[in-house]
Amino acid sequence: MADIRADPLGFLIAMAARYGPVSQHRTERDTVVMVSDPGLAARVLRAGEDRYTKEGTPDDAMLTPLLGEGLLTSHGEAWRRQRRMTVPMFRRRRVEAFAPMMVRQATALAERWLAVPAGQPVRVDHDLSALTLTVVANALVGGDLSGIGPKFGAAVDAVNSFMSHGDPAERPRTETIAAHESAYPKARRVLDGIVWTLVECRMAAGDPGAAGDVGGDPPDLLSALVAARDPATNQPLGQREIREQVMTMLMAGHETTAKALTWSLYLLDRHPQVAGRARREIAAALGGRPPTVADLSILPWCQVILAEAMRLFPPVWVISRRAVVDDTLAGYAVPAGALVCVSPWVLHRDAARWPDPDVFDPVRFAERDGASRSADGYLPFGLGPRRCIGRGFALMEAQLVLATLLQRVEMRLVPEHQVEPQALVTLRPAHGMWMTASPAPV
Repeated sequence: MADIRADPLGFLIAMAARYGPVSQHRTERDTVVMVSDPGLAARVLRAGEDRYTKEGTPDDAMLTPLLGEGLLTSHGEAWRRQRRMTVPMFRRRRVEAFAPMMVRQATALAERWLAVPAGQPVRVDHDLSALTLTVVANALVGGDLSGIGPKFGAAVDAVNSFMSHGDPAERPRTETIAAHESAYPKARRVLDGIVWTLVECRMAAGDPGAAGDVGGDPPDLLSALVAARDPATNQPLGQREIREQVMTMLMAGHETTAKALTWSLYLLDRHPQVAGRARREIAAALGGRPPTVADLSILPWCQVILAEAMRLFPPVWVISRRAVVDDTLAGYAVPAGALVCVSPWVLHRDAARWPDPDVFDPVRFAERDGASRSADGYLPFGLGPRRCIGRGFALMEAQLVLATLLQRVEMRLVPEHQVEPQALVTLRPAHGMWMTASPAPV
């Protein structure tokens, strides 16, 4: 266990290199089966809950105390009901309605960066987290939450620090862990207070449908949650269920997008020729105007940059399931109760499917459609029935934000700043991402 905690990413790579597509090791509590073959990984992740479930996994233990039984952490019929009721919220037309707001927020961030005195570094990963949190909060409630942004952001950092140390039952007792544990209850109360205030105000406002757009949609995602009815029973979500969905969307809806953008800006700084090609494409397509959702199809270079950044630095670096029944994978026995783990970090570095896997090469994604990417073990949003429901929202936001930033600003890594991935709840830069801003080259 000491080796795993000291270098989880290195441990996963070493296990796959030494033992192949299926390996097994023991922790204090579990038999752990690592699956490093794309076909076997797809079989596990596409299986129903009667064979492989999220229930009882370390992810479950970390997230449920904060998120409750929301879409990310519920199971069985409760999850199926929530999924039925939330899928309509992420229809393409509804998601695309938020595109202008995303561009405005990205433009404001670029202007703030350019207003910083020349040579003074900014904490890019924190600023992008604040941006994506603002975007998802705006999409949820349809208003500006900047007044509570710093308070909310500090609370998010505190709970992430607590959850990042794994399953509480397996946590070693150290002064650092104790400090995070003491800060966690206060941070959770802050988050709960903000979310409950949003939910209660919207519930008290009555029927949100009347304020919807010409297509009849409620004006924001929280209104849609209040108005939602289960297609199978015509029943609404309860107030606590709505709170849990809002908390889930706020937490999960900003973190992974922020990390994808952070790693993209880092990689573009390391590969200026790729950044130059993207800027030339943006200039030719937009002529200086802000991007719109209609422009995404003529900005393919932004798309492949993000795709390659998420291959090299997948925000979700490991996915776990619990085997419900005995199974066999590639001839190896998987006992019921075993923890079965699939690591995008490992799958995305399989040299048999990704030549020169440690090289940043966005061109490789110009040659792969969605189906071939999944077949090659590309899983930045998971796979199967529990694939991220907000994938379309996240990809649209990331592409629009990246195009807006590249159009306006050039970010350069602070010289000698050490950048290394840290496998916490998501894959983060261990020492932050400190960069300086200057106007984008013409």
